[in-house]
This record gives sequence, C-alpha cells and structure tokens, in this order.
Amino acid sequence: MKTLVMSLCFLISMVQTTGGEVLTSDQKQIVPLGPNDVVIGPNAVRVPLGRISLVRKNKEYCAVIFTGFWTGKTEEDWYATYESYYQGDKTGDFSNRNVQFRKEKLSSPKPRGIGRFAFSFGNRDVLCGSVTLEWTGKGWLYFYGSNQKEGDYGIELAPTKWTDISQVNILDPRLRWYRYDQERKRVNIPIDQLWEDKGTEK
Repeated sequence: MKTLVMSLCFLISMVQTTGGEVLTSDQKQIVPLGPNDVVIGPNAVRVPLGRISLVRKNKEYCAVIFTGFWTGKTEEDWYATYESYYQGDKTGDFSNRNVQFRKEKLSSPKPRGIGRFAFSFGNRDVLCGSVTLEWTGKGWLYFYGSNQKEGDYGIELAPTKWTDISQVNILDPRLRWYRYDQERKRVNIPIDQLWEDKGTEK
C-alpha cells in the first residue's frame, strides 16, 4: 500500500513543472531560457510579464497583458493578474471607445489529493470578449479554454514587445501570428530578439 501511494504521488508531481508550466502527456519538460523569453509551443505561447499578447479569431481582436505573477503557500500555487482589451468591431483599432476592458485575477493552486482524486480549484481562464484562453502559470496562454479539449479552435496568438495598449498596431508587419499546431517544435526567443526572427529550438 505504501509503495502504491508513493507511486501515485510521483505521477502527480510529474504533471506539473516549476515555472508555472503544466504539460500535456505528449510534451517534454523544457525549462525556458529566462524570465524575459517568449516561448512558442505547439499548444501555447508564453510571454514575459508586462508584454502584450495579441489574440485573433476571425476578425475579432484582443490584447492581453499580465501585470503580476506570484506563488502562494508553495511554489506550485500559482497566481497572476491580467488586463484584457477586446475589440470585436473587426477594425482591430484599440483606440476606439467601444473596446471592452477587463481586469482579473487568475489562480491555479497545487492539486490536492491522490491520483484521479486530486483536484485543483481556481480560475484558469483568461477572458477576452468571446474568446477564452487557458492559463497555467506565469505568462502561458493556450489556444483553447480550460473546458475545451486540446485542439485548433481558430484562435491565433501574436507575442509582442509592446507594453502599453496605445502602442498596438495589428497591421505592423513585424507581427507573427501562431495557431495551434501539434507538429510545431518549441522555440525560445529572448524578448529583445522577438522581431528579429531569432530563437533557440528545444
């Protein structure tokens, strides 16, 4: 019985990694190069604190910026605050007065329990108008919501260097949009090199 409990505890610990990453069964544990790195993965994009991520679905646009990261009682209790700006009029112009602004707190406590009886309560969805994106710690944004199966729902993400909504220009030719792609290799890009198309594959 003791051996079974220890094995179950080990399996739970393998589900989560340090740094706010929750990996699916088909991902390898990869540590980001540093806190100021953008990470492009097959199912998610990670941006540094204070940098804007653009979200696009059809012709609806959203901008998300994480304003705070911290841990709770343990290093696996993750929290964050974010701001989102939603522009659904198909112009992509965030200076228009019809932009919907939201400011929220996210939480992803360490699962309590053993095996399939382990539960983690919290708020892990970034809300942006009609778009919902799962968050799993620090600056991770997934191409789907926490209540959706992993897959392509027509959502695209574009990490940026921008730090203020007034800087956003969806027509900027430097933007690179990413969509869910299970075949894409994971790439780490220092934020200063984001628009230089340089990165380190892992």
